[in-house]
Amino acid sequence: MIKYTLNCNNGHQFDSWFSDSDSFEKLREKGHLECAVCSSKKIKKSLMAPVVSPKKTETLLAKQSALEKEIKALKQKIKANATDVGENFSAEARAMHYGEKEEKPIVGKTTLDEAKELAEEGIPFTPLPWSDDKVN
Repeated sequence: MIKYTLNCNNGHQFDSWFSDSDSFEKLREKGHLECAVCSSKKIKKSLMAPVVSPKKTETLLAKQSALEKEIKALKQKIKANATDVGENFSAEARAMHYGEKEEKPIVGKTTLDEAKELAEEGIPFTPLPWSDDKVN
């Protein structure tokens, strides 16, 4: 397995694992790679430095940073308290903002253009530091 730091054409950076370099290239050429932040399919590998492993081996779970643990806890709290509106996020947020629907915590997906429109209308929202459980 190899871990690549990837960049999209919008400047977002994220990591993903591949079985080998050819696997990355095949997935990229077929358009199966997607930015975890904005869903762009224009993905490139970042410059990489070799990883020097310490003598002591640790599992990935044991190496979770405090920030990763906080993000995981936040994700669980949001899942427990917010309604997932899926692809209808922009419409639901707009309807609540203009009083057409009762306000409640929601989570969902939106395009970059839709997010820009929400911001221009003064509709409050916060991008989350993850997209869903299916993305690395």
